[in-house]
Amino acid sequence: MHRYFFCGPKPPPQREAYNDLQEQAYTTVVILGVLSVLIGFAIWKPVQLSGLAWLMGGFHRARLWHFLIMIAITLFILGHLVMVALHGLQNFVSMVTGWKKNPEYLSA
Repeated sequence: MHRYFFCGPKPPPQREAYNDLQEQAYTTVVILGVLSVLIGFAIWKPVQLSGLAWLMGGFHRARLWHFLIMIAITLFILGHLVMVALHGLQNFVSMVTGWKKNPEYLSA
């Protein structure tokens, strides 16, 4: 993680497409997305889905959880934008198209 904050050497190329921090971040954001949808249902229909609202700690806590999760997802997106700005337009194009010409991890 310290490499992302300019405090360490550039990591050696690896054969995997994603490093450990990226895998953890992507897994976490998927889990947060699922939780956000579930909590959103509890907020949308608190009477009909009272059991789900109860699991979230009640209606008001569900609103708070939903808000905090949306902040976390927003920070994830902002982190991605910072990485695009730091690593150039070619990385952005590969994010949009889903593929990259001559990725570094295949040439190692």
